[in-house]
Amino acid sequence: MKIHTPALVLAFVSCTDVDAASVSAPSIEWMAVEGNFDFIGDEEEAELDIVGQPKDYGLFVTHSGNGSESYTEGVFGFRLRLDAAGGNQKETKYEKAAFLGIDADLNDSLDVFIGVDFSGKQPVLGLFAPSGEGKGNNGPANTAISHTPFRLYEISKSNYSYRPVDFEMDGGTTNDLNPGGQGEPDYYLSVMVDFADIVKYLSGQGIQIDKRSPLRFWAASSTMGGSLDGDIAGIDGAWQPEGTWRELGALSQEVVVSVTVIPEPGSAAVLAVGSMALLLRRRRQSA
Repeated sequence: MKIHTPALVLAFVSCTDVDAASVSAPSIEWMAVEGNFDFIGDEEEAELDIVGQPKDYGLFVTHSGNGSESYTEGVFGFRLRLDAAGGNQKETKYEKAAFLGIDADLNDSLDVFIGVDFSGKQPVLGLFAPSGEGKGNNGPANTAISHTPFRLYEISKSNYSYRPVDFEMDGGTTNDLNPGGQGEPDYYLSVMVDFADIVKYLSGQGIQIDKRSPLRFWAASSTMGGSLDGDIAGIDGAWQPEGTWRELGALSQEVVVSVTVIPEPGSAAVLAVGSMALLLRRRRQSA
């Protein structure tokens, strides 16, 4: 299995801290997670199909301390690229569920989930604990998401966005990654939550993190909250339940998401990655 291990360290000099990218901001203001691409067309229901390729990324994250000097406060968000819009001709809306899993202690298991669920009568945005049998949470056979959120958020325009891809402002090469589609744009699903809540939950599990901590990410869509019956980023639709998330290719490389910055004039390298201060570390190789 091919494992993406980018050995890139980006250095930023003479930059000024600013707020994180807004939940609906162009994707060049978010951090693209390298290597966590998905197979185009591997999910029958296009609204559930996570898509991505080099330059047209399928998963983004962002973080900001919102002016706080604390390393454990601020906001954290994720963005997924989906093959088609949900809803109907009169109204475009997301009617499924989507989750970002975080491997915070880098042991290849999922420690906490950020999720949004529009499949029920009431929309839900929350932070969720894993509830898999055997407490492994490191593969399809033992991973499940709790139906009861650890923290529930009121959905608003400040923490939720569902909009079409526009590569002229978002970056990339195309609005529609599916060559068999009708030329309709892919859609970005984006959410944000309080970073302090993630820190608090993980601390209760004996895992200490802050904004400088390396993390691995996992992303999935589903027909309803707590169910893993949709698409899982990085895995072909024909995947089997045996194996771990890492063996199947569903875990990203280690990523440290720092603060958003504005470069001084002439810092072309910073502009090329969307003005994000970030560090990509090599994935640790198994012994």
